[in-house]
Amino acid sequence: MKKTITTILLALVVMTGWAQTKVNIKGIAANDAETIFLFNQINMGQPVDSTRVNNGKWSYKAEQPVGRSMLCIVADIKRIQSPQDLLNNMVAVMVDETPTEVDLTAGTVKGSKTSMAMNEAVRGLYSCMIKNSKEEAYKVMHKAVMENLDSEIPVHFVPMITEGLSAGDLQKIFDAHPNYTEYPSMQEAKQRLDLLSGKSVRSIGKPFIDLTMNDTEGKAHKLSEWCGKGRYVLVDFWASWCGPCRAEMPNVTACYEKYHDKGLDIVAISFDNTKDAWLNAIKNMKMPWVHLSDLAGWKSIASDIYDIKAIPSNILFDGEGKVVDIDLRGEQLQAKLAEIFSK
Repeated sequence: MKKTITTILLALVVMTGWAQTKVNIKGIAANDAETIFLFNQINMGQPVDSTRVNNGKWSYKAEQPVGRSMLCIVADIKRIQSPQDLLNNMVAVMVDETPTEVDLTAGTVKGSKTSMAMNEAVRGLYSCMIKNSKEEAYKVMHKAVMENLDSEIPVHFVPMITEGLSAGDLQKIFDAHPNYTEYPSMQEAKQRLDLLSGKSVRSIGKPFIDLTMNDTEGKAHKLSEWCGKGRYVLVDFWASWCGPCRAEMPNVTACYEKYHDKGLDIVAISFDNTKDAWLNAIKNMKMPWVHLSDLAGWKSIASDIYDIKAIPSNILFDGEGKVVDIDLRGEQLQAKLAEIFSK
């Protein structure tokens, strides 16, 4: 997994709400607890509400959007100084109409199947954070998703584990909830399913699609001048205004210098709008490969032809012009090229 445990936990935010539902929660806390705070983000942030504790007992009733489908309930935040403290003083529940019983002293939830599953998953993630185990975190989320396809739980965890999901897993998820294809948070997963199932122009083994763009001097070129000519070609989609693109460029340069003489070409396709910004970036970052652009920003024909929704992005074609891999960055790009050119 590329994402850190911290990133995973911080990204577990709630979805936008639709209809309202009545929340009915009662619970137990430590005898000296004063206030129970309710949050709609795992990283806590600002409380959305609170309720007083009376002799270790408390209750909470309110109407909440159904889409606000996860609450982090924390007892007396003055107790929390570390991740372990948080694990010892929180539970997670899903917003639904099932009356829910919470024991904050034991970290347990009695309520709907979905609430109990969410609590198990979130507490498991905090344990993984404490142990700094990315592999275990993936297993926790994968289990929560695949065992709860009849709930909204996948919406919260799939975006965090998309890179590791198989085509079979993804198909089961979208078969269970066809409406997930419309969720912004599920678009990366949908794109991965298309790639793995061969439905995308960027699927492994697909032939390149030709296009025509101008170079830095205004001369028109076809992609076919490089692709399918016997050499590997990395088509790199970027823009001068893209911070992550610029941050990745030293790595691309190092790979080009190492493998160009061995059979690697790079064709950079820019999503810039302004020619001066494009040319200055090429000059300042010393990018000695082929550069093309129609200076149309996100309306570039490359975006439509190759279904590029975000940058940086790239496609590696083999000597026959077929897709070998996509979106290789950092060590991934280095490793893939080393594998190819060490044969």
